[in-house]
Amino acid sequence: MIRISIIVLAIVSTAVVSGCSVFEFIGAGKQVMEDQMLIEKEADYSLEGKKVAVVIDTDLSVHYDHPGISNVIAEGVAGRIAMYAAGASVLHPTVVAQWQFETPQWSAMPTTDIAKALQVDVVIFIDLHSYSLTPPGNQWLWEGYCSASIGVIEAKSYEDDGFVDMYDISASFPKKISNLTREEASEATIERGLLAEFIKQTAWLFYMHEEPKHPDRYRPELDI
Repeated sequence: MIRISIIVLAIVSTAVVSGCSVFEFIGAGKQVMEDQMLIEKEADYSLEGKKVAVVIDTDLSVHYDHPGISNVIAEGVAGRIAMYAAGASVLHPTVVAQWQFETPQWSAMPTTDIAKALQVDVVIFIDLHSYSLTPPGNQWLWEGYCSASIGVIEAKSYEDDGFVDMYDISASFPKKISNLTREEASEATIERGLLAEFIKQTAWLFYMHEEPKHPDRYRPELDI
């Protein structure tokens, strides 16, 4: 009900700003509803019956500028998979983080050795490339962006090193709003929105879900 109300407000705002007629208003309404439409999609990689660990490797610059963000992302993805991926058993993120801390050279290990060391069937490997809340060189505007490569490691892979599947995920927040200043939104709001969008898109790879029919036009800030 809340989501529908916000969409209606967005339609009304569009109509008021453009000064459109009743017929144009109806057309604008249909367009907004189409843009916000969700469709059901199967998992890209099924985790049914698998014991799973989520491992994250973060670019040093991101780690320096946003300490702790890796743990938030790993915990968020692991939590969503544990909740929604039917038949999957997820290793607790704190166990994974502790193993990474106690194994400084883990990133140089053959991928299958990582899965075997964690005693899981599958490792979801998140290689976090970029994470920022403002555009390059401009600290006065909000423009959240996060990107990563997602690799799937199988303990019983025929090859000792490498991924059986690879995906690229990027998320931005907010969408459809440019030149959003620091006075118009808080850092916490932008960070929550960006993390929620990135974690959701990453976890979606591994279970049946509903996603935007038109991701380029979809506005996550209306999806409450």
